Order: sequence, then C-alpha cells, then structure tokens
Amino acid sequence: MRRFYRNIIFLSLIITILNLISCSDVSRSYCEEILDYSYTENDSLIEYNIESAKKCAEKYHKRPEFLQKISQIYYYDAIEDYSSNNPLQATRKLYNALYYINNYITKNENTKSYDYQFRGEIFERLGDIYKDINSLKPAAVLYDKALSDYESSNNNEKAINILLKTGKLYQYNHMPNIAMIHFEMAEEKDNIPNNIYRKIIDNKITTLYELNDYAKADSIFKNHFNIKIQDYDFHSAIGTKYFYERDYIKALPHLKYCFENGNQQEKLMFSEKLAESYFNINDHENEMSYIQHQAKNNSVEIRRTPLKLDLEKLYDINSNIINDKNEIAKNNDSYIIIISLIFATIILSILVNFNIDNKHNRVKFISVQETINRNKGIIESKDKIIDNISKKLNDLTPNESFEEAYNHFCESIIYTKIKSSLEGITILTKNVQDYSKLQLSNKDIISLTKTFNSHFPKAIHSLKEEYASITTSDIKFIILYFMNLNNTEIAVLLGLTYGAANKRSNKIKNTFNIKSDLSQFLLTFVKSNF
Repeated sequence: MRRFYRNIIFLSLIITILNLISCSDVSRSYCEEILDYSYTENDSLIEYNIESAKKCAEKYHKRPEFLQKISQIYYYDAIEDYSSNNPLQATRKLYNALYYINNYITKNENTKSYDYQFRGEIFERLGDIYKDINSLKPAAVLYDKALSDYESSNNNEKAINILLKTGKLYQYNHMPNIAMIHFEMAEEKDNIPNNIYRKIIDNKITTLYELNDYAKADSIFKNHFNIKIQDYDFHSAIGTKYFYERDYIKALPHLKYCFENGNQQEKLMFSEKLAESYFNINDHENEMSYIQHQAKNNSVEIRRTPLKLDLEKLYDINSNIINDKNEIAKNNDSYIIIISLIFATIILSILVNFNIDNKHNRVKFISVQETINRNKGIIESKDKIIDNISKKLNDLTPNESFEEAYNHFCESIIYTKIKSSLEGITILTKNVQDYSKLQLSNKDIISLTKTFNSHFPKAIHSLKEEYASITTSDIKFIILYFMNLNNTEIAVLLGLTYGAANKRSNKIKNTFNIKSDLSQFLLTFVKSNF
C-alpha cells in the first residue's frame, strides 16, 4: 500500500514536470505576436505555426484569445484547401476551427457579435461542402446553425443569404414545401438588398410551379420579362414557367442555361426537365443524352462515392461539436475533476503516511525526498543546458557593425531578387496594375521579413516599443521603404493601387511624426537601434 502511494506521488511529479517542459518552448512575446497577427491584405498563413499557437493556448490558458486565433488559422487554411479542390482536408480543418471557436466562446465572458458571425461562417462553409456532395441532412443542420449565429450577430444580409441557400438545398432535393418556407422567411426580413430580393422572388416562382400553384406563380411573374440582369435564378424561373406551361421550345434555352451553369445537383434536376422537353418535341437523340446523364449521376449517388462516405463519417464524428456547444465546457470540467482527484490523492497519501510508524515514515520521507531531488536535478540540468547553448550562440555571433550588416542585407537573395525585378522599368502612378507579374508572393514577403530580422534583430522590436500603433501589416511596408523603394514600386510589389500605398506611407509618417524622407528616417532609426 505504501509503495502504491509512493508511486502516485512520483507519477504526479513527473506529469507536472513534463507539462512544464512541454510549454517551455514558446515565449510570451512569441505568443503575443500570434495574437497581433492579421490575415488581411493577403498575409501568409504559414508565418505562425499552428502547433506553436496551441502551445501558447496551453501555457497561457487564461487568455482565450489564443483559442480564437487558432480557430482563425484553421479556418483560413481550410478556405485555401477548399479553393484548391481538397474538400476532405478543408472539412477536417473547419471542424478544428469550430472546436476552438466553441471553446473560445465558452471561456469568454463578453462574446461579441463578430464571434457569432465568424462561427456562422464556419458552419456555412461546412454546409456548402455537404451541399456540394448532395448530403441533405448535414447540409441542412449546418445551414441552420449558421442562421442561428448570423441572427445572434445581427447580420441581416448573411441571415437572408443562408435562408436562400437552405431553400435551394430543399428545392434541389424535390422538397418544394420546405423550400418555400425558407424563401418566405427570407422575404420577411427587413432591408433586403435589391439583388438578393430578386433571387428570392425567382426561387419562389420556381418553387410555386413545382408545387403546381400556377396562379400564384403567374401573379408574381409578370415583372420578370423586364429584368435586364439575366442570371441563373432568372433563367430557372423562366424555364420552369414555360416547362410547366408545356411550351417546351421556349423552355429549352433557359433550361439548358441552368444545366450548363449549375452545380452537380442543379445539373441533375434540370437534366430531368430537359429529357422530358426533348421527349415531347420528338428529339430522341438529345432526350437520350440527358437520360444517360441522369443514369450516370444517379448511379454514383446510389453507390455513394468514397469522398461522400468520408465526409459524412466526419460529420458523425464531430456531431457533438456541432450540436452541443457546452461540450467543451463539460470536457474542461472533466479535466478539472481529474486534476483535483490527483491532488486529493497526493494530499491523502501524505496524511496516511503521517499515521505510519516513525521508521516507515522516515523511509517514505527519504524516498519522496530522493524523487524530488532527482527531478530537481533534471530541471537544473535542463536550465544549465539552455544557458550553455545561449552562451555558445552569443559567442558564435560576430560583432558585426551596422555597415557590414546593411551590406549583407543588400547582398541577400531576396533583396537582390526584388531590386533586380525593378531594374530598367519606369512605372507611372496610373498604370501600376500593368505590372502585376512583379507582385511578391506570400513566400517572398516572409523571406524578406526573416532576412531583415536576421540582420537587424532589434529593429522591429524597437519600433513596436517606441511606436505602439505600428501594426504587423505596417512592418512589410517599413522594410520595403528601408530598401529605398518609392510608393509606386511598393504598390506594384504588394499588388495595391498607388493610392493605397501612398495612404499607407502617410499613415506611417504620421505615426513617426515626420515630414521628411521616410527611407532616410528608417535608415537612421535602424542604425541607432542596431
């Protein structure tokens, strides 16, 4: 029994030490940089590693902002994966984003409308993925969650759009009664933009014809012939009207437009109408081609593709995150209970040991003392290793002068690449957009920032300390101005208009309270803080 208590104490100490060591490789300043990092203006998502952000969240667990930032990293990374046609990877990251934003909202006492809107966008993106594979139940649930969050954030336009999406989802799945409910809910909203209102009416018309309510559909149809912008929803309404009026010749061009410009579900729905239209005008060749399209795509649906199965499995696995917003809090409570039990066990073991005879108590005390001393030695040894490495690194760092560091910076690969790309080119302020091929990639911007930091390690830190309003986005402009580039060249390199670059230049000058040449000021500042 005494050995059992001794093992419990030893195991608890080891867990504590390992937790301290696992969190020791991220500094507070590094974590603060993660919080300050912005995703605007096409900044790269690679600069801050997701694992480091998680360690920051573990180390500074009282700061829920780290959970929010992790969610953002996963979300924007997922968008890139989805745009590059990798829906499975995107879905995994979106569920991770949802997990961390739920955790953040649970821990944050003052949840803002932006947080609900952001979570709504995660639900909407997930809904879009399941809609694309025609998985009705997951898509409908996710869109409903998005609607709830958009309404919580008072974002009327996003709420209207999600109602429109949900209605079309049921429309594609031949459930016009449910589709009509969503279109009518959207129509009842206040301050509907004109372009969205027209889409609602278009889809109502289509659904009314599907419901065989021709009189009501015709009564709201009369203004559609005067519409100048003829988009997908317009052609859907017109084609459906003619189809149900059995005017197949007039219906065909509109139905074809919808088939050619629709997604997989829309193609399937309109292929049915096209096949029936060609049958009624005795064009059996075209009728057969659309029947074959239905057969092929319906057979795929019946077989349920591996991608669809994988995505629906992910939905089932993550159903707790989707449906139970307090799940995170429950998990956290479980962790607290476990930790409390460990500490209670330790205290109990100490109390029991006091009741053991003096001889055994002394043996126990010596055993615990040795365990603590051994672990203390591990910690001290680790600290000594870190100190020795730091000293060696300092010894290896040459006492380089500013002039030498500046010359090395000018000789760096990325500096040479940028300067050489602008050689012999005269760029006018009005035609910066003609030089889009010279725009720096996110990888180039990261490389430039790292190169600058390696040659002038104190510069950016000193700027942020002395000028608190300097943002992360300002830094890349500052480095380019330090390279003695003008506003026109910077606009080209960052893919901006000349006006945007000039505006940023004036903002930075105002921050530094200068009217003179910005490049010269930065050169002097970096040199004085070298």
